[in-house]
Amino acid sequence: MLSAARPQLCCILLSLTAGCTHHAYFSSPAERILPPPGGPAQTASAEDLPPSPKTAAEKKHKEGESGSEETLPSPRTTDEKEHKSGEAEKTPEQAPSRPDAPIQIMASNGVACQPLTLPDAIALAFQLQPRLKAAVENIRQAQGKQDIVFATFLPIATSGYSVGGFDLNAGGAPLQIPGFPNSFNFIPGLGTVPFGLNIKTGFELAEFKLQWLVCDFGRRLGRYNQAGLATDIAQLQTQRAYQTVANDVATAYYQVLRTRSLRRIASESVRRAEDDLDVAKKLAKGGVVEREKVLRAKVALAQTQRAHDVAEEAEIVAVAALNLAIGLNVSAATGVVDTADVPSFKLGLADCLQAAVDRREFQVARKSIQVAQVGARVAGADFAPRIVADGSLFDFQQSSPRGHADLALGFIKLEWGVFEGGKRVAELHVADSRIREAMAQADSIADTIAFQVNQTYRQMVVARKGIDRSRPAVDQARETYRLVVARSREGDATPAELTEAETSLTRAEQDYANSVYDYLTAIERLQYAMGATATPLTPGGHPTIH
Repeated sequence: MLSAARPQLCCILLSLTAGCTHHAYFSSPAERILPPPGGPAQTASAEDLPPSPKTAAEKKHKEGESGSEETLPSPRTTDEKEHKSGEAEKTPEQAPSRPDAPIQIMASNGVACQPLTLPDAIALAFQLQPRLKAAVENIRQAQGKQDIVFATFLPIATSGYSVGGFDLNAGGAPLQIPGFPNSFNFIPGLGTVPFGLNIKTGFELAEFKLQWLVCDFGRRLGRYNQAGLATDIAQLQTQRAYQTVANDVATAYYQVLRTRSLRRIASESVRRAEDDLDVAKKLAKGGVVEREKVLRAKVALAQTQRAHDVAEEAEIVAVAALNLAIGLNVSAATGVVDTADVPSFKLGLADCLQAAVDRREFQVARKSIQVAQVGARVAGADFAPRIVADGSLFDFQQSSPRGHADLALGFIKLEWGVFEGGKRVAELHVADSRIREAMAQADSIADTIAFQVNQTYRQMVVARKGIDRSRPAVDQARETYRLVVARSREGDATPAELTEAETSLTRAEQDYANSVYDYLTAIERLQYAMGATATPLTPGGHPTIH
């Protein structure tokens, strides 16, 4: 699906960034919680809520004052609400949108943008989703760790400079040794100092040290290879994160379309119930039917209105879920483009399983085995010695009396840890255990991938069959409802028959809509299980399919 729109992705991203994503960028986390200005959550108020139901005491009190039976106000229908909103002459930002009109993202200039198609929504999620930004940072961190390990191959140069002074005064009772004419004092740590010595002077000391680990028999190389594999793993995980986001967006997108279709069906059901109520009232005035049938029609209308309210709520929640998947403000109004296409899927189960071999998790498992194997080689290299080249240069300058001392020192040292209490042997055993663990995890991941492909493939097949299975029920229910309505206009159909025909038609239409969107969602989930969802080659690059 995304591969067909690949040439247009750059244009999509530029257009969305320029005009349609005014509310997509946030300067603080709090802005992700607050509703965008002019959005439905911003304009909603307590006045939109229906009045609280009156208690029995209030009803009795009102009946006592008026002396007449209280009638409950009937809820306004969708058409009445739209008519009233049109008379109020509200601004475009304040006017409530029509139930069948797509909700749109508002640009900074207040002009509504075009609703998002599914490729547009996925491309926008690739740009805005915080989870992807965090995954990209994981790649940068892994690359930084690889650079850190590479630095161990280079020599280390350190320098120091100090300025100070010293005061040495040796006096008192000198030590006398027979046979030695000179007297001296003994200072622990410094040795012997001539008696009567008094030195006061300042000094400057500059030092430079160069150290290079010439050979450690594979330790650094092993760690560098591990860091490189960790970078590859981070890239694979990031690509899978892109696939996960694309799958979440597609699932949420089709859920919005599903709830919108169910709301349309509920609106149509309300319209039919209103027509049935009008017919029942006319027949009751003519004495053709009794008042009880009118009451039944009112109950049926109330039930359909309740179902419409539930469907409307589900659509609003689905739009919020789509915003969450894309990375937009959850309270933002986001429009989608409906699709009537039911694509075919021609791959067999064996082809899907073959494609799943290249799934990112399986590649990560293979890399993890390689990391564990390199770790075992590093643990084995700890038994080998280390060859270190070291050199130092000291420049000592004395102020009074004036003097200097320069010292250059260079050597090659062989370090070999002969015994460390069994530490290296234990590390080698742990490394071998990690290899076996990585191989077992790879087997488990392979089994999970095979199960997911089998499961999603069967769900896709059943969902595709469900479309054909549910279509005849819609035709039959429509014809039945038409016949029952015709009979009811003559007064021959009972209210129960009319209600049953209306309920059957609504249920059949809902089943058909659910079957269509179940199939579309199942295809996306199968593509995700196969690992064939489009992802960028590099962060910010063009999507492609591997």
